[in-house]
Amino acid sequence: MRRVWAAALVLFIVLILALAPRLFLVPRLSAEMAGQLAAALNTDEVDLEIGAPLGWELLLGRIPHFEVTAADARLGGLGISRVELEGDGLLFQPWTLFMERDLVPMDFGVLRGWLRIDEADLNEVFWREVDPSRKLWLEVWPEGLVVLGTVTIWDMDLSINIVSDVLVESGSALRFAVKELAVQDAWLPDLLLDMLKDSFAFTVDLGEFPLPVEIQTVELLEHEIKIGIGGRQ
Repeated sequence: MRRVWAAALVLFIVLILALAPRLFLVPRLSAEMAGQLAAALNTDEVDLEIGAPLGWELLLGRIPHFEVTAADARLGGLGISRVELEGDGLLFQPWTLFMERDLVPMDFGVLRGWLRIDEADLNEVFWREVDPSRKLWLEVWPEGLVVLGTVTIWDMDLSINIVSDVLVESGSALRFAVKELAVQDAWLPDLLLDMLKDSFAFTVDLGEFPLPVEIQTVELLEHEIKIGIGGRQ
């Protein structure tokens, strides 16, 4: 009987040791990582799931898989309505995390996801950078980014219609370059039209994302922009 109890006790201890990382390390790492992502994205709405079947991987500084979603974030002064990102094989410094409560990514396998920027958030940047008077506004359509409104030239209020391309710069910025400019019921010299085009071009820098990703694709939708992000080592 004693042998049975001894065997049961040993089995219980083995199970506790086997499950301890899963029960304690995964929740702690999830909380630390979610907190850092929330601070970097300037939002309180972050949901993080870590896939570590045994939990022992975390002691070695490796996250096999993770998925994160965030809402109402901000990057580089630009509002981001939603963020979704997942990654495989993220390596970090376990000592720094467990002793200093600081998650320091060192390497990763694959990162992939996307951001969504609403038309309203994009207009806030446009008004701040280009048109503080707010006589113009942006509209996002699958066919292109359109600027509508009036400008004052030679004491005349002229209605304009601008179509812009969205270009990726340096992997972390979006440049809005004027493709077409039309002025209603007025003739303007080509030189002045070129000057107008230059004045309405602007760049939105998304700043430093908390994980090593770059902008890979840009898709214009109805009243929002979907940006594909990713990275691979």
